[in-house]
Amino acid sequence: MNLNPNDNISGARGPWLMWTAAALALMLLHGLSFRFVIDDAFISFRYAQNLVDGHGLVFNHGEKVEGYSNLLYVLWSALGIKMGLAPLLWGRIGSTLAMGGLLAMLPGIVRLLAPEENAHRPLPGQVAQVLTAMSGAVACWMLGGLETAFFALFTVWAWRAALKRQTLLTGIAGLLLILTRPEGPALAFIFSAWSLLPSDHLSTGHYGKNRIKWVGPILLVTGLTAFLLWRHSYFGWWLPNTYYAKTGDLAGQLKTGLPYGLGFLSWQGAGILLVALASVLRGGLALILRRDMLATLGTILIWSAYVIFIGGDMLGMYRFFVPIVPLLLTWLTALLSGTSWVSRPRTAIITISIMALLLLPASFKGKERRLVSVHMTEANLGGWFLAGDAMAENLPADASIALGPAGYIPFVTGMKTYDYYGLVVPQISHKEVKFEQGYAGHEKHDGAYLLSQKPDFILIGNVDITQGPRQGLIPILERERDIVTNPLFAENYQMVSLPVGDGKYLNMFMRKNEASQGTRRINSRQ
Repeated sequence: MNLNPNDNISGARGPWLMWTAAALALMLLHGLSFRFVIDDAFISFRYAQNLVDGHGLVFNHGEKVEGYSNLLYVLWSALGIKMGLAPLLWGRIGSTLAMGGLLAMLPGIVRLLAPEENAHRPLPGQVAQVLTAMSGAVACWMLGGLETAFFALFTVWAWRAALKRQTLLTGIAGLLLILTRPEGPALAFIFSAWSLLPSDHLSTGHYGKNRIKWVGPILLVTGLTAFLLWRHSYFGWWLPNTYYAKTGDLAGQLKTGLPYGLGFLSWQGAGILLVALASVLRGGLALILRRDMLATLGTILIWSAYVIFIGGDMLGMYRFFVPIVPLLLTWLTALLSGTSWVSRPRTAIITISIMALLLLPASFKGKERRLVSVHMTEANLGGWFLAGDAMAENLPADASIALGPAGYIPFVTGMKTYDYYGLVVPQISHKEVKFEQGYAGHEKHDGAYLLSQKPDFILIGNVDITQGPRQGLIPILERERDIVTNPLFAENYQMVSLPVGDGKYLNMFMRKNEASQGTRRINSRQ
């Protein structure tokens, strides 16, 4: 993959590399400011660990359930584990490299979209790199521990190949999209169809020769068919179990998806649209009506509609919009290149300063930043770290647990796990449930089924950590009510407290007369 945007421009490689490195450094510093990692990353790491240990692509030994949404990232994590590296560190290294590759391609894409008379100016491409590095969504999720950066890289690569009408490269990038995320096929086929369109660019020098232009689409269809057949033969379903766990009630999905989409628009999209409108009024109307500019905008809108349709996400910094943020900002830069705003250093600095005022504040204050910060507190991931480490040290390795946060705790304990929301429990994920709680992806539950499996330990209240053993009842989430109100729960379980250090305790429920065998340092109360 040739990332150099200055294909035949002598002497330009040095500045291009310098600006790419500077933008990546800015993005890395921006990402580190969040101090963020998502619990879901450890779901992928558990699959990777089991694969390395010879158990196959499973969450619980012997149970083939596709509870991940990112096969390629699971395989990448397995490679790091095989080399003896911590999977989170390895994932962040890969994500940083992916974002470096993404940034490297943006100047070339601006050249492909920009007016012919401005196509060889380096400054607009550098502006696109800086604007992308200033996006809080992209920077935060680059280091969050998931496949987001990889998926964004392959999206931009497929976009670039489509713009250059390189059908084979578009097909290859599309296959990587398919292997990385369940929605990858949709983007893959959009870009593949795009690569077959005639170009409206005045110069043909930007586009590769395609003697056999159908090789890419054929490769894409063949690869997708093979992948689906493998998935069905291995897991028994055409779609991942996570899809069934998070969807099933369109009205409920729109109930969370519409606010999510509108929230992104008000968060940063409105400012971007205002700048775009201003550039159109400055003479950019003819540019925006060009085929590739309209196709880019259409792709952004299709993806946004998909995000709304599936219900969005309950986590901060708009993870589901990350793949199209580089498209949006690069499209905006190409639009601005038709004006004087990014053609000279002085005006480019002013433009970047205005965009910084629109983009950066949301990284340090507001609802989305609070959601990220809350996830890292002891009420969430911080407490799950404490709980998982204490359980791994003091509870039997062959015990079983039922809980909501199915990432770090199952990963570090290795225990057989039943998650409340059905990510790895098909009996829950395939239930028909009306979505009423307003928590995207966390609506499905079945307390009766979980209790019928007789887990040795049940964690209630999103994992309950307190100073000293809790004396009263654990406050429950509404989604846990069908567990604690089931008669089998009171009949078969008792509250226990496990020290987790610094005078703090994990309060949970233990199955009577059985789960206590082999435990250490655990206080039980009838």
